[in-house]
Amino acid sequence: MLELTRWHRIQRRLMPRGLVPWLSDTGSLTRRLKRYNQIDFSVQVLGNSWIKPLTDESLALKLSLSELSYQREVLLMDGQNANVYARTVVPRATYMTLQQRFNRLGNKPLGEVLFTDPTVVRGPIEIACLKPGQWLYEMALLEEAERPEVLWGRRSQFYLGGKPLLVNEIFLPALSRCW
Repeated sequence: MLELTRWHRIQRRLMPRGLVPWLSDTGSLTRRLKRYNQIDFSVQVLGNSWIKPLTDESLALKLSLSELSYQREVLLMDGQNANVYARTVVPRATYMTLQQRFNRLGNKPLGEVLFTDPTVVRGPIEIACLKPGQWLYEMALLEEAERPEVLWGRRSQFYLGGKPLLVNEIFLPALSRCW
């Protein structure tokens, strides 16, 4: 598998036209999906664990490559269809300070925490075109039958009380049929 995903600042000319509003929106993806969904928005939790982040995630968060972090993986659903695979990486210091917030999430969207807290600051959005063999591409499609040539994703660092966390959002084929 390819080691690093190439993340870039938003460059509209490189992105599929219909996906530009999704990738560049600085608001809550949860709110946008709730407006967009045909059936019912829900969060399917795939897992929570303490593991080493991907190399590019560690570098973005300025963590040691051997440092463990708390990671949450979910699918943002429209009925039975997964629209987005989301992976959140929370450094140990952030988790220990805000442990109760993360422990209470359950199947609630993280966006509800991030976009209802006026103290939260969002860093710049980065985008990536993911290809077969890249870890995020493979994880995003683990439960999907369709395997497109590429997937598009975005990521941002958020700061809660000055403490960072990284949110990756990978847009899946069910959502891409509408652009």
